Formats: sequence, C-alpha cells, structure tokens
Amino acid sequence: MKVLIDTNIVLDILLERKDYIEDSLSCIKKAIDNGDRLFISASSATDIYYIIRKQTGSRSIALDGLKKIAEIATFAEVNDECIYTAFYSKLVDFEDAVVDAVATNVNADVILTRNTLDFTNSTNTIMTPFDFMKC
Repeated sequence: MKVLIDTNIVLDILLERKDYIEDSLSCIKKAIDNGDRLFISASSATDIYYIIRKQTGSRSIALDGLKKIAEIATFAEVNDECIYTAFYSKLVDFEDAVVDAVATNVNADVILTRNTLDFTNSTNTIMTPFDFMKC
C-alpha cells in the first residue's frame, strides 16, 4: 500500500505531542511492518522544518527530524500538475489541496491525517491514525 503522511502526523512524532504521538507513531510503525510505501509531500518539508525550528529554537533539531523522516519516507514531488490541480480543488485550504494532489500523483492508497475535515471533498481515501490501525 502507498501511504501519504500529512504534516500533522510527522509533527506529532517529531515534536512528541503528548495527545497524539502514540497513535501517530503506532500507525507509522504498522505501515513499515506491513511493507507499505510511505510518502510525504515535498512541500511539507519546509513546513515541518519551520514549525520544529520555531518551537525548539534549533536548526539542527529541525534538520535532524527531517533526516529521520527521509529514512522511512520518500519526499513526493510537487510539480506543475499538482499546483494547477490545487488551484481548482474543492478543498478549502490550498496547502491541503496540494497534499491531496500529490497523493493522487503518486497513486497513494490513503492520506494519513488527523485533520480529516480538511480533506472534505477529496477524491482520495482519508484516514486518521485510529482508523488506519483498525484496517
């Protein structure tokens, strides 16, 4: 299975968000154990870096976090087609529309996110970590 991981799941793990880390980490471990192929939108890398650096005050912690993610996931290309698709997407948030288009572009079977409402009107399958653990 191909799984596109949304930014919030990555941040839950790297920032050790106490309310979410257990579920987010468990579903990533399950995907790895299942031999699933993991993706992250390349555009999410800058967001992840910025948020981690801002919250920790450390460039090296932010870069080390991205390097850890690169060990288990592929940064999926954001190309012209993804951007143009996002322009006309029915998703409200442009960033989410880009992630949605990237998932389509890599033929992802699922987008893993805590924010399922952000992907209302997506044509992709959307799952929370809780739902992913049940399948």
